[in-house]
Amino acid sequence: MTTLQRVWRLKNTILNLVASRCSSCGYITYPPKMRCPVCGSRELREEALPREGEVLSYTVIQVPAKGFEDFTPIIIALVRLGDAKVLSEVVDIKPENMSVGMRVVATVRRSAETIDGGVPYVVKFKPLKL
Repeated sequence: MTTLQRVWRLKNTILNLVASRCSSCGYITYPPKMRCPVCGSRELREEALPREGEVLSYTVIQVPAKGFEDFTPIIIALVRLGDAKVLSEVVDIKPENMSVGMRVVATVRRSAETIDGGVPYVVKFKPLKL
């Protein structure tokens, strides 16, 4: 869990899907980091990620961690957004309708309560309706 203050500080970066790309090795990380997790370089630049992507893999959580009991089942997917891969929740779909290769789009939704009692809004993904 996190605090509402931390979510507030990162809100524009998180809600706008701003990542960091390493100028040395090209690795992209979201949310952005101060140092590349692959090569350790501090030469990073901000990069906006696309809001639409493709599900590469997913899992369905039936027995959640404390604080997430009201959200089950929880679908967590690895989503390709351009050159980046983002791990996020997928909403507005039943687990039996999920599939690898599914197109999804970013949406803003409520998250679980923070340790200080706040209820932040975060980016999650939902199926793209064509």
